[in-house]
Amino acid sequence: MKRPHLPRPRITLPLWLRDPSNQSIVVLALIAVAGCVMWGLAWRGVARTVYVPLQLPWLVSGGIAGLALLGLALAGWSIHLGRRQDAVHRAAVEDLVRTGATLAEELRSGRRELPDGRRLNP
Repeated sequence: MKRPHLPRPRITLPLWLRDPSNQSIVVLALIAVAGCVMWGLAWRGVARTVYVPLQLPWLVSGGIAGLALLGLALAGWSIHLGRRQDAVHRAAVEDLVRTGATLAEELRSGRRELPDGRRLNP
């Protein structure tokens, strides 16, 4: 007896996570958390090792690498937010220029009056 083919359930992301910008923020936050976890593991390794020369590998591999990973995540986050702010600013300026051009064209063609009731082309 052949089993009926059941459709596989689709995995859907929450609405806020469908935005690629939010996805990159989540990835950068996970990288920052990984850096902090590396710090914790380095501290644990250094704390349980009594002999100082054997503490250095823990300190270098976990501490400095964790700091580098955290710095990478925060730098990426800063660049990402800067680019988002630039995109918002660019869209606002384009909207302002488009509105100004439309207004100038309406004033020139006589479809709109100046605030004091005069027309540009009588």
